[in-house]
Amino acid sequence: MVRARADLHTHSYTSDGSDSPSEIAVKADKMKLGGIALTDHDSLGGIKEFMNANVSDELIRVPGVEISAEYENREVHILGYFVPLDSRPLNDKLEFLRKARYDRLPQMVQKLVDLGLEVTIDELYEDIKEVASPGRPHVAQLLMKKGIVSTTLEAFEKYLAFDRPAYVKKERMKALDAVRLLRSVGAFPVLGHPFTVKAPDLYSFIQALVKEGLLGVEVEYDYSFMGMNYSSNEVKEMSLDWHLLHTGGSDYHGTIHVTELGSTTVPIEVIEEMRMKVTT
Repeated sequence: MVRARADLHTHSYTSDGSDSPSEIAVKADKMKLGGIALTDHDSLGGIKEFMNANVSDELIRVPGVEISAEYENREVHILGYFVPLDSRPLNDKLEFLRKARYDRLPQMVQKLVDLGLEVTIDELYEDIKEVASPGRPHVAQLLMKKGIVSTTLEAFEKYLAFDRPAYVKKERMKALDAVRLLRSVGAFPVLGHPFTVKAPDLYSFIQALVKEGLLGVEVEYDYSFMGMNYSSNEVKEMSLDWHLLHTGGSDYHGTIHVTELGSTTVPIEVIEEMRMKVTT
């Protein structure tokens, strides 16, 4: 059987997933996926374990990252593929972003306390002691554990989403700088789940990223759990103007998210197209 599909968007417990990096690779191998990428938020901490996982040679593994960025005050996620682990500029910037993630945790917990919820920062720190790049999903998990909400989605809708009472903005890179940085270290930059950006002019936004070196756009992605029923055809059509590579994946987070590993995939050939672009 030819392993024809690849899931190029997954998260381990190095950021806000529940599986170890090696568990993700092993699960992908058992599912007979042809390729899998690890794209933890602002962290490369799980890549070595991921790449060294005991799996079949038929599974292609891609070292990746998902960078927290913004464009005109809108949150943007820039995915990077074939990222080098030893790049000082990249690691320095990711360390800055991880620190920003930790810095906002006490502020979010205090806002929850001010709302009358019985949570403490020590409880949260205990839950994330092995996490390199914590985020709002970890706060949501604490609220679930305490019986305050039933699901992660409920935690975001009531407390943690943008414009909700416990939201705290974190420091992010400028999206254009993130694309430039990834290109400068020899990685392949991709705009992640573009409809979540909510840009008033998606075409102009992508065009601005392309000018800085964007090479791909995520077009295969399930927005339904967010109440979005967009078709990716719009993004596919406009991306043809710049010959962008079409990527995609499940955005798998294990038990912390609603999507399943391998539920959204792209042809395995996408990986080789990315590899060729970063090695030529």
